[in-house]
Amino acid sequence: MIAAGIDIGSRATKAVLLNQAAVLSSVIMDTGPESARTSEAAMQALLQRAGVSLGDVEYTVATGYGRILVPFADENVSEISCHARGVNHCFPTVRTILDMGGQDCKAIRCDEKGTVVNFIMNDKCAGGTGRFLEIIAEVLEVPLSEIGEAALGSHHDIPFNTICAVFAKSEAISCLRRGVPRGDILSGLHEAIATRSRNLLKRVGIEKDFSISGGIAKNRGLVQKLAEKVGLEPLLAGDPQLMGALGAALFAREGGRGSGGAGARIHYGYADATGDYFITIDRSRCDGCGECVSACPAGIFALAGRNGAGPRAIVRGEARKRLSALCPGFGSCSRSVSANCHSVCRADAISHSWDG
Repeated sequence: MIAAGIDIGSRATKAVLLNQAAVLSSVIMDTGPESARTSEAAMQALLQRAGVSLGDVEYTVATGYGRILVPFADENVSEISCHARGVNHCFPTVRTILDMGGQDCKAIRCDEKGTVVNFIMNDKCAGGTGRFLEIIAEVLEVPLSEIGEAALGSHHDIPFNTICAVFAKSEAISCLRRGVPRGDILSGLHEAIATRSRNLLKRVGIEKDFSISGGIAKNRGLVQKLAEKVGLEPLLAGDPQLMGALGAALFAREGGRGSGGAGARIHYGYADATGDYFITIDRSRCDGCGECVSACPAGIFALAGRNGAGPRAIVRGEARKRLSALCPGFGSCSRSVSANCHSVCRADAISHSWDG
């Protein structure tokens, strides 16, 4: 079978296509303003490079910041699970992972199967993320791809009191005005990021072996600083930025095997600070009758075909990021209306996570 994984990150979109034995193709591109269109462009590029069509892809898993907006995905899985799974596939001995993304950093501990056993994320501040380094690169007028090498060439770290994006930017500008070499400024910032990352890792427990995933793992200066702080030489994949997409593709390959593709249980939704909000549609049960479309007072559902199969119920793209606001769940809905998606579905193909 052929399976696809798409990682819609805040800064970059990554995608991997797998068959039973190997990676067929991969792609990395900027995430545009519309995640759905970016995902479609990434999939098209992925298919062209592999010389296959969308109809050949039996199962697709989406992950990352925009995973719930991928219109052709059969399932979405958290990026934490996908990064752990992707790294485990490349390095089965790894137990500690630092995923450094565009908008947040995650410390992950996993077991021998790549299953997450603990994690913590820094998503309240841009400090230490890809966006933070972009800001500093712009201020110093150094290409983003060269800041790691510039930091390695320094023999004097300029101490930074903070890596808050706003204050660090001000400190960097002040250093420039005093004539401090750019390499020394970057070395000091990399030192501060490495220290903060080590502290994040310590909260989940640092165990051998250690790996770094995400685009920042391509920054040699930061990788060296992290190795010194953690006391372990990180194991790095050929392209660590693809680890989330690879993990998603591995989950997709398993999902397709278990369901034969067409019988997939497709999950739409998200988890936030208030709870888990997912609507699950079992395609093996759904017969495409469309009763849920007309019964739902919030207009959440639609019918769509996939890979040549007949129409099945889906959650409309524009409703996927607003499920908790639009849908009260089966229980509340049944008390206010005479019919809802659950009561009209003869095959019991629809379930809601927040109805217990």
